[in-house]
Amino acid sequence: MTSECYTEAFIDCFPMTNQDVIKPLSWWNEIPTYKQETTKALEKIRTLAQDKDICITDNYHAEDIPVGSLAYYRIFGTILADDAYFWYFSTKQFERDILASEANPAIACHFLHINSGGGEAWYLDRISETLRNCAKPIYTLCEHFCCSAAYYIGVHGNAFKALTQNDTLGSVGTMISFWDLQKYYEQLGFKWIEVYADQSDLKNKKSRDLKDGKPKQYKEEILNPLTDQFIKEIKMSRASLNTLPADHPVFRGESFTALPSIDNGLIDGLTTFADAIAEASTMAQGYISTLNLRHNISSLL
Repeated sequence: MTSECYTEAFIDCFPMTNQDVIKPLSWWNEIPTYKQETTKALEKIRTLAQDKDICITDNYHAEDIPVGSLAYYRIFGTILADDAYFWYFSTKQFERDILASEANPAIACHFLHINSGGGEAWYLDRISETLRNCAKPIYTLCEHFCCSAAYYIGVHGNAFKALTQNDTLGSVGTMISFWDLQKYYEQLGFKWIEVYADQSDLKNKKSRDLKDGKPKQYKEEILNPLTDQFIKEIKMSRASLNTLPADHPVFRGESFTALPSIDNGLIDGLTTFADAIAEASTMAQGYISTLNLRHNISSLL
């Protein structure tokens, strides 16, 4: 996750307020769910597709949509795996939505709309496997940010484009950060007590060493394997990245604006939103034509 997006995520979790009294936890009930925000965004996007007679939907089970429809997925903000947090994007829910669209004969292309600086690494290997196995084409559009975990997802697009020259992409890599509040609580009079059984000397050792300023084992056993997996995945998805040297900044966590991202192979190019929808629709029609051709060949055989 980029530092800018980390700040954005922090503000999401701890929103600023001008009120003298902070609202109780029930305040969350007043916030639209992620699904509601997606449907609201799609209502605006549909105006771009109306003139082109293109159906784009977030109802992945719909039976009353025309053949050749686009399935819309809004990948915004902090990426989490669990779907228990209704206000955030969930890779588990995303996987279920992808599989539902794959099973729907009226849907012919997946449209990924991404504005995210990244998030949780866990479950990305599973969602990547699901995206790799999609029979239907995938179109990825980056709007502003597509970094870290978001790029891990977006890289599976058969077409991958950005909306502006100033969009930020990349940040391929893995990191961990957290606040150690122990000294603060000790100043307040709290005393931390932790005891391990004689046979449990390795329990939580990596985390304890990390907190004590000895990250070597954590990096070697957790962060480095995740990063190797990340790099392998994007190279598998985008052949252009295989031409870059192993020590290229792309593989060392650097982020880039759109034009350098085109040059180094992270994305295919720039587009407008309306053109992106039209290009995705063309991919959908190509998929349908291929299916029809296969059906005709099977009939002849």
